[in-house]
Amino acid sequence: MEGIYGIINIHGTELGDKLEEWYLSDDGIRHVTEDVALTADPGRCYTASQSCDGDESVRCWLIGDIYGYDASAIGEPGGYRTRSANVDPAQYCASLYQRDGLRFVNGLNGAFTLLIYDREHDRLALCTDRFGTVPLYWTRPDEETIVFSTNIQFLPYHPDVDTAFDPAYLHEYLAFRRTFGVTTPLEGVEKLQPGTITTISLVDGATQSDQYWRPEYCPRDESFEWFVDEFVRRFRTVVDEWTRDDYEYGVLLSGGRDSRLVLAALEDATAFHMNDWMNREARIAERVALEAGVDFEVLDRGAQYRINALKRNRWAGSFNGWFSQPYTSGFETEITNRVDGLLSGLYADSLFHDYGVPSPTVSVGPLGSVTVPIEQSIETVDEYINLLLESAHDDLPTSTDLQSILEANIYREGEQIIHHGVTYNSLNELVYYGNCYPLSNDDDLRFHTDLHRMLPYQSPFLDNRIIDLSLSMPVRYRLRRDLIGQAVDRLAPDLAAIPHATTGVALSRSFPIKYAGRHLLELWDKHIRNQTSPKPYLTNGPWLDDAELLRSEPFAGNVFEQTANLADGLPGLDADGIDDRYRTHLRGQNRVGELYTLLTLLTMPVTKRILEPETDRTQKTDVTDSSFWSLEKGEFDDVC
Repeated sequence: MEGIYGIINIHGTELGDKLEEWYLSDDGIRHVTEDVALTADPGRCYTASQSCDGDESVRCWLIGDIYGYDASAIGEPGGYRTRSANVDPAQYCASLYQRDGLRFVNGLNGAFTLLIYDREHDRLALCTDRFGTVPLYWTRPDEETIVFSTNIQFLPYHPDVDTAFDPAYLHEYLAFRRTFGVTTPLEGVEKLQPGTITTISLVDGATQSDQYWRPEYCPRDESFEWFVDEFVRRFRTVVDEWTRDDYEYGVLLSGGRDSRLVLAALEDATAFHMNDWMNREARIAERVALEAGVDFEVLDRGAQYRINALKRNRWAGSFNGWFSQPYTSGFETEITNRVDGLLSGLYADSLFHDYGVPSPTVSVGPLGSVTVPIEQSIETVDEYINLLLESAHDDLPTSTDLQSILEANIYREGEQIIHHGVTYNSLNELVYYGNCYPLSNDDDLRFHTDLHRMLPYQSPFLDNRIIDLSLSMPVRYRLRRDLIGQAVDRLAPDLAAIPHATTGVALSRSFPIKYAGRHLLELWDKHIRNQTSPKPYLTNGPWLDDAELLRSEPFAGNVFEQTANLADGLPGLDADGIDDRYRTHLRGQNRVGELYTLLTLLTMPVTKRILEPETDRTQKTDVTDSSFWSLEKGEFDDVC
């Protein structure tokens, strides 16, 4: 079992009995108060209480972690202080709540969802961090009950939750492999808002949401060198504060720059590199690890690792990303046996590089196309919607119109913009940060969540102080400079001298040389290089070629054949239409986007639960039982 699942009661029904009816696991700690009942994974959820006159009046449940607290965020003296590793994070929050009330959440720095039960005030507060990095899904089956979980697939197993697929939001998931804002493809089920305190009255069930933070882009008129200096200072501070002397740390090392920076900031670590063969990417990563003097561990994937992810990750599905995106899920033993904590460079591209900043692409004839490092101006909401549509995989015969769905969910409201229930101050924040705020707008949240499940994990780029710096950096520096590469050069010049795997150029070189190097290397690989890889789906990069994998191995066809009854039950879809897209792909067209999303959807347990509820609606379910987490006997047995 992962995370938490629970029930909020409005009018005093026996909650212990209600939780027993929604039986999912013996592998968790049960917490029952007069108004809240939940089961929590002790490895991911901290709990604490505060007493008044001998009675337990406040209870806190924290999923995630708290790094520190900035008193100035609520107008109090003291500035920023790091939470000591010896202080339980839930108790830390409970003490701050007793002192400052709910406003203390404004000053928290961390990756968390926090539940605060206050019996004296008859309320429960659900609090999310700035970017909503720990999604909590909730639904209200009746006026007296709210059901919630960190795993959206658990919700339909509650006996009172009767949900179905929403055709519009399911269409968005199929087109973008994610849903936006607070929406999900399950009717009546939403995510909590990012950077928000949602209070629920336990007397009448009234809810109120107060957003304490949202991104505000305010570029500073400073030189690029100033930003490099400031970034290096903050990054080193964050890593120094987060790491403990009694822990062994691991880094997910690629052949690029972001994870190389994390390695440069650590005194010692184990470098884990995932790849399908010892290609150029793997050799560069190995060279970096050897230069840094750290252990280098290759996590060997191969095609079967990718295919087996259909079984392995089926319960990790959150309608965000593909079955393959919990990339390390098959290496849990190898990683946890070696290290106590893990760091990655996730979200560096979203915050400090060109990812999320629209740029024009120009054709260069037979050589392909290149992206020009200048900003493509987006002046209206309609232009932003058109930008999204350009990236959509929308060739399935759905019954809904994608443009109409986007237009109904992205609109102006006064000076602000609403994007699927989440508010942005202006078009700038939507364009520059809409891909990662909330974090569920980025399909790599699935990878991020799986790493949290495995062991203590952090990405330094999600620290409040790093996010604040991103919001102050001019976009031109993201497009035509390399802040992360220059930071590596400041911290570890020897590591910066090693080429980037996708440019063939050292990180210490200027941006124009790196830009030219990337495109020249692409040209070389595509038209000149005559090295043949061992398999057609193997590449020189960090990932295999999924288009070729689908053509080389029959696993997708097997799944589509054995889930045809489910496909026919999906709104606007049918098994024949899916099979037609699969055959089109086999004949040479690229349908990876549609096919991988469909494979993910059709193998999620929640899909069968919704479309065939009579098969197990009356049975209790144990998510720790191997038959529950694995495929049913005979189901998809030809996948592997």
